Amino acid sequence: MITRRRFHATVVGATAAASTIGAPAIAQKKGGEAVVAQQSPPPSLDAQTTSAQHARNITTHIWETLFSRDENGNVVPDLAEGVNVSPDGLTYSFKLRKAKFHNGKDMTSADVSASMARYKKVGNSSQVLRDVVAFEAPSSDTFVMKLGRPVPSLLDGISSPRAIFAIMPAEEAAKDVNKIDYIGTGPFQFVEYRPDAHVKLKRFDGYVQNTAYQGRDGFAGKKTAHLDGVTIRFMPEAGARVAAMEAGEIHINELIPTPAAQRLKNNRNIKIHEMMPWAFQCIIMNHSQGMMGNLKFRQAIQAALDYEEIIAIANDGLYRMTHGWQHPGGTYFAGDIGKDLYNQKNTAKAKQLLAESGYKGEEIVFLGDSTIANHKGTVEVGSEQLKKLGVNVKPLIVDWPTASTMRLKPEGWHLWALGMGIEPYEGPFNVAGFFVKPQLQPHVEDPVLEEAYGRLQNSPQLEDRKKAMADIQRRMYENVTAIKLGDFGIIQGARANVENFKPYRAPRMWDVWLS
Repeated sequence: MITRRRFHATVVGATAAASTIGAPAIAQKKGGEAVVAQQSPPPSLDAQTTSAQHARNITTHIWETLFSRDENGNVVPDLAEGVNVSPDGLTYSFKLRKAKFHNGKDMTSADVSASMARYKKVGNSSQVLRDVVAFEAPSSDTFVMKLGRPVPSLLDGISSPRAIFAIMPAEEAAKDVNKIDYIGTGPFQFVEYRPDAHVKLKRFDGYVQNTAYQGRDGFAGKKTAHLDGVTIRFMPEAGARVAAMEAGEIHINELIPTPAAQRLKNNRNIKIHEMMPWAFQCIIMNHSQGMMGNLKFRQAIQAALDYEEIIAIANDGLYRMTHGWQHPGGTYFAGDIGKDLYNQKNTAKAKQLLAESGYKGEEIVFLGDSTIANHKGTVEVGSEQLKKLGVNVKPLIVDWPTASTMRLKPEGWHLWALGMGIEPYEGPFNVAGFFVKPQLQPHVEDPVLEEAYGRLQNSPQLEDRKKAMADIQRRMYENVTAIKLGDFGIIQGARANVENFKPYRAPRMWDVWLS
């Protein structure tokens, strides 16, 4: 956490020099087109407004942020050289590095101020900025945020890649949601979006590198675009993606089923990359609809489900059973809190709770999407388990953009299968933030969660913030805010001629080249 001192880019540069991973020893020749296959089209390319993985895969190439995350998920400068925080914690003054937008315009603090003001209005993680009372641009290379009260987690929030705090030209920041032109400062620029087929990007030859770094470092670093262009193809069928990679039609496969990965391990033309943990497998509960507002009914679902059966089948066996709403070993892991209510598989208890809830056979819509296999599998297996309990479940499988849009409204669904990936990686703030205002995915405000989340965001002492996260986890289990089934991993693949590729929270196509 950076407070009451200047975070100098020279310090970051020294750190990056020590931790640069796989940087090329000499400059590589530019050229070539790489093709990346992902499961689904993005619900939007307006980077500030969507937390979808399939948008992040694309938007992190186009836009950059004031602060970002390094290879280990730590907060580091990106478009900012550093920040000076006032002793009272109410003023953040960012010194900006030189950068150029894809339209040729130099980035200034006016662009940053307009972009951050837009995010506060429409951003998917806008709760991060709810205590900001003013954005100021006192000089072209200085941007200032004024807060109404100290927020120790502010830099954690604005560095989040979940729904990136994208800096865009001021004229774009004045536009409504999904009305912007896709103009950023990143190493690649937008060319074309065909929702039924692909997104095309090309190298931005005017890109201004961050020379505080020596090479790639997480979503930050000294990014070098060797490729002429990148095409991100939307291929929902896993078998089609694998076949295309074997045939050399694609260079990187975002997700390979475990059985296919086992077969491909002996293929000299393909490199297999396994990442565990990748995400939480969750069932989100819509507390605003019918029986879902009944605690006894939610407790019946919590008691009945066999979590391991669901996650094992949905993820082809690539999973681990953990109850925490933070990863074990992390700063905010809350120990055994809630463990007694995790994966109970207690049919007798569930039936008793169901009877006490007064359930009369009302239909329960279980929402999932067809383009993400483990979401679909969670709905299918979970629905069968609940039917055996006596719950009238209707599985509703739609495409990912439709499911992502539906869950924003309280009507039309009761349960929703979700893989929560980027949030656990970046820490507790957006995990907990998913269940409080303004995101409020249960669609009913819980004062207990709201109070604990306020302490998580605003407590100056780490121990107080850890206590707040522990209280949040306890409430999540006792109130059955949502169900965490466990953690799952993913397997990615790359053709052997893709040099210097390293998997991360998105397929980074800078600092890679084709041999």
